[in-house]
Amino acid sequence: MREIHIISTGNSIISNAQKNGIIDPARKISDETFWLEIINNKKIINDLLDNLRNSPFKWSAELNTFLRVVQEKNPENIEVYLFGTKTSSNELCRRLIEVFLKERGYKIYVPYEVSGYFLEACFDEKIALDEFKKGISELIDRLIYIARIKKREGYKVYFNPTGGLKAHVITTAFVAFVTECDIYYMNEEFNQVVFFPKLFYIPKGKELELLEQIAKSEEKEISSHLIETYNEEIDRLQTYDLIKLERKDHILNIYLTNKGKLIYQEMLK
Repeated sequence: MREIHIISTGNSIISNAQKNGIIDPARKISDETFWLEIINNKKIINDLLDNLRNSPFKWSAELNTFLRVVQEKNPENIEVYLFGTKTSSNELCRRLIEVFLKERGYKIYVPYEVSGYFLEACFDEKIALDEFKKGISELIDRLIYIARIKKREGYKVYFNPTGGLKAHVITTAFVAFVTECDIYYMNEEFNQVVFFPKLFYIPKGKELELLEQIAKSEEKEISSHLIETYNEEIDRLQTYDLIKLERKDHILNIYLTNKGKLIYQEMLK
């Protein structure tokens, strides 16, 4: 199955480069002139690329999550959409990630840039704030559009909000929830990728009938008739964690989860 991963890109590569002495740690992310010079410094770019190629999990927070999710999949079936701030520092990181992924056979869409605040703030702070808010609004529209188009084309759509400004992380997660796409991030405490549960879903049609039958039935054993009648509904309600199927002693039981009970109680009001 074809996949697209929509990734919010931050500056973790720069942070690691500063920690390891490749770039002056005293330089601030807001120093546009300096980062533009770095982009045009072939030696530093090559050093950063070599480190990224040798240790992608260590050098890039975005790759640390993405590569874990796709590690056993064919790159030819995977597309990546990167977005980040309209700043030289973020452009540097996106360019490095783009080169890395292209070398490994992933298809990369032209990165999308959102107002980065720093550049505009040099001229007028109010303009910078207005542009930032406008950029977030446009980003939401763009990501929703991409997710819907790709789902219609039969893609599995993933959102990766690991990197970037907090506002972009929130935006990425929000769009994933409302478009009912998968969303994952790296839990550093457990050193593993965590997938969010799908949050936004309201049962409808036969799903409501099924919830009602399960809630009112004293017999929890799932019958073949129930499976035949509500096969798709059972699958969907499991996906959204509203019901649970549990096998005990060769008997398949069906229950409402706590979330399912809450939804059912709301239905009765």
